[in-house]
Amino acid sequence: MQHRALRALTITAAAALTLVGGSLGATTANAATASPQVIGGEQAPNTPWEVQLVFQQGGTASYGCTGEALNAEWVLTANHCVDGTTAMNVYHSNSTADRGPATAADELYSAPEGDIALVHLSTPVTLSSYAQLDLGYTTKTSGTGTIMGYGNRADSEPTDGLYQASVSLSGHSTDAYSGDAQHVTGISGASNHGDSGGPLIVGGEIVGVCSTGDVADPGSNTNAGSNYAILSQSGDWIAQTAGL
Repeated sequence: MQHRALRALTITAAAALTLVGGSLGATTANAATASPQVIGGEQAPNTPWEVQLVFQQGGTASYGCTGEALNAEWVLTANHCVDGTTAMNVYHSNSTADRGPATAADELYSAPEGDIALVHLSTPVTLSSYAQLDLGYTTKTSGTGTIMGYGNRADSEPTDGLYQASVSLSGHSTDAYSGDAQHVTGISGASNHGDSGGPLIVGGEIVGVCSTGDVADPGSNTNAGSNYAILSQSGDWIAQTAGL
């Protein structure tokens, strides 16, 4: 298990997200990344466990990812959101305009397989509900799921909160770390720049986290494809580390 203690524990609550380019978003500090969000779709209902991550990967620029609160102490996200990160704040709010108080992360853990990571909170935050995971999921060539996330909408327009969209399950693929991924194509919406680590929900449970997109800039294409690192490849590690 790869363990990484943060060298700096907080960044200011007012720090702006820096939206980045690449294959759905390589940051200047980590070229193996992607930063997907939702084009189209619809505003998601209140989802207490869907949190915002604002972090630094060296220097002064700030970046953003989506995370899923698994319990009062642990948050699930993508590994490229923690790889090289030196400071991170977690916001338990679905509003990007008013994130509310920040909770500093104090430890970051990279999964042994895939673009998957866990974030430990310096102070526990009790919520009314937590994310439910399917740690035995295998990739599908048919069926549908739901994606969620924060960040830009179509054509780089900023969002005011959490959005969701329906996607089709379109086979096995690979994530940013050469792990197993579920490929999806948009039905009512698709992934875009501005966030990573957002969930793919199938049958009411999270089966993967957003890793990469098929194109660098999907623009306003609601049918664009993307790849979600499936949790089952590191399922035992997730359960043991987070105490599930």
